[in-house]
Amino acid sequence: MRKTKSICPECLKKVEAKIHQERDKILIQKKCRNHGSFTVPHWQSAKIFNYVEKFDFFKHYLKNADPKTDGDCPFSCGLCENHLSRTVIAVIDLTKRCDLDCSICFASFPECRVEYEPSRDEVFKMLEFLSNLDPKPPAVLFSGGEPLLRDDLAEIIRFAHKRGFLTILATNGLRMAKEPDLVAELKKSGLNIVYLQFDSLKDEVYQKLRGKSLLGEKLKVIELCQKYDIEVILVPTLIKGVNNNEIGDIIRFAAQNSHIVRGVVFQPIAFTGKASNGKLMDEWVDHAFAEEVERQTFGEIKAEDLFPVPIMTPPIIVMRKFMKKPWPLFSCSPHCGIVNWIYVSKNGSLIPLNKLLNFEKFFNAMLKLSESVDSKGKTQILLTLFLAALKSLNWTIVQREVGILTFFKTVLRVHVSPTYRSLGKIRRRIFLLGCMAFMDRYNFDIDRVKRCVIHYVTPDLSIIPFCAYNNIYRSQIEAEYSQKALEREVKLLQPSG
Repeated sequence: MRKTKSICPECLKKVEAKIHQERDKILIQKKCRNHGSFTVPHWQSAKIFNYVEKFDFFKHYLKNADPKTDGDCPFSCGLCENHLSRTVIAVIDLTKRCDLDCSICFASFPECRVEYEPSRDEVFKMLEFLSNLDPKPPAVLFSGGEPLLRDDLAEIIRFAHKRGFLTILATNGLRMAKEPDLVAELKKSGLNIVYLQFDSLKDEVYQKLRGKSLLGEKLKVIELCQKYDIEVILVPTLIKGVNNNEIGDIIRFAAQNSHIVRGVVFQPIAFTGKASNGKLMDEWVDHAFAEEVERQTFGEIKAEDLFPVPIMTPPIIVMRKFMKKPWPLFSCSPHCGIVNWIYVSKNGSLIPLNKLLNFEKFFNAMLKLSESVDSKGKTQILLTLFLAALKSLNWTIVQREVGILTFFKTVLRVHVSPTYRSLGKIRRRIFLLGCMAFMDRYNFDIDRVKRCVIHYVTPDLSIIPFCAYNNIYRSQIEAEYSQKALEREVKLLQPSG
């Protein structure tokens, strides 16, 4: 089907690879001179694999950006000149400390115990660096470890908020559940979104994955976030045979709480970090997820109602005309993630946004508009947007659920000012449904890495694509940082003179 480059899962050296279809599955096949051949699932559904490629609108802009060579990718990240995408979400690991010891943590390696915790000033330096990028990343995600274990977290969030970043906190939420006043402090500091570890609606699943019964704490965090109006995105780690049969239930839970739950983003287990020794052929990735969504929602959300992230490329090019500081493009590979917005009807039914607005018609119209947007004035752009929405509308459903005028106003507002608040009246009735499939060293595809838009930022101000960092760089960078920190401490303890 296509050739690419990958890495040997044993020695991590770059190897030639081939992605091809075998019956109804997509496999990646590669061979290392020293460790032999590897053939593992890349996607298990050729139908969905091909379907999402149809909506890879970023490919229309690649002709001027495609590098002539792979260079030393993925071993020269920084970002290097071969990278095709800019940073959409910058990830800053604030600590390695954690109040859980999860067996599936992708950010910890059992053979490598390190003390990694950038100082407050180092984090500020990273944020200043990000704020000066062009284009500037719209969002920063603080991760770990467990970032809530830092007592200066509110101060860090405040610093990021003042520099205009959307602030996201990836957390297990345990400290928030125990300390309601901390939630109030985080809200006051400017925290926008809690990216909440939320694997299940059953305590026995948490016991198996996290070592503790945690459902009560998770529900308490959601309750507190509602009280202080901090939006929540639920983040379940999916494991076949453990919680993959709860996809539908978790989606319905998000729908029932759409007044505060702004999304649910499923993350199939990636065999990196502590999960490095997983059973490869049982891997559960986002293509199977789409079909499970259809089955577990009884067809309310079809597999084909989930679209790849780069479908948003043309609208963002249009939106840039109205932005003081234009966003980077959402230009990741179509195989990195699939998403849609789900509208919750008054009777509780789930309506994917493409049932209100024909995505194929509308986004193709946006593609055409994006190609000439620089030659148009704002009024002309808005008129074109209005006509595109007019031709793409499902009048019956929109009138019944939202109202024609409200819907048109929302479409125009979102393109002029792309924020949650631009959703207006429907903001509390809509949530994001997505699945982000992280790569491991077995299904690693360098072509995907080169389009990554979620990037780690390190204390030395390197920018490294998410999957490259977790599979290749993390243990080395954290060990080097720990060693330098130890040397500084030893130097401080030495008597002067």
